[in-house]
Amino acid sequence: MKVEISYFPPGKIITVPGEEATYPFEINGKFQYIVEFSCYIDGDYKDTHEEFFCNWMESPDYYPIYSLAEIYDFQQAECEELFKMQNIEFNYMKGSRKDTFFVKAIIRSPKQFKEYYPYLHGNGSMLNLSLWSLKQDVFRLEEREYESPYPVKKTKNNRTRLVKLKWMANTPIATLTENSTMFWVGYDGDYITAFSNDEHFSTLDFLQKIMPEKVELVIDDYEWE
Repeated sequence: MKVEISYFPPGKIITVPGEEATYPFEINGKFQYIVEFSCYIDGDYKDTHEEFFCNWMESPDYYPIYSLAEIYDFQQAECEELFKMQNIEFNYMKGSRKDTFFVKAIIRSPKQFKEYYPYLHGNGSMLNLSLWSLKQDVFRLEEREYESPYPVKKTKNNRTRLVKLKWMANTPIATLTENSTMFWVGYDGDYITAFSNDEHFSTLDFLQKIMPEKVELVIDDYEWE
């Protein structure tokens, strides 16, 4: 199984949410390595990426795994059923939109991760937030004021004017330490990005050493300007 990866320079990454933010969450703390894993494995987009990540997360050294995801309200019942069947600890928090919730879960075994991974990846494929971290709970929410980037027309007392809408919403924040490694399911679920301070992520050769058997990492030729 060949898995294509890309390395990204941290200095070119926007880590604070905004109009042109690179990621839909804020990252606090320093991180040295950003590695993107393509879900088009061996040039084909199937469930092979699920096999890859679930096999990789087999190591007991990675647990507990902490996850933060934003889900729609219609997903709530299905998630609760999964968590209860698999004895996964979880709690809900208010989402960034009226019809969403943030769900935080603690995954304590490879079996639990294998059951939850399709939900994490599927959630990312719907452009919702899906994160998980190894051994550390690096996630929190902070309520912040947001302003619409473009003004809208608003009429009051027969007078119309342009205003920018403002609202309060929860912002997901990941605070990384010198031992942190976290993963984000990218837009449309086409890739998964790792943010890490672990030396194993520093080079292709080091990263290859912690890969499952029969997995060969291949560097993408993309070059940053």
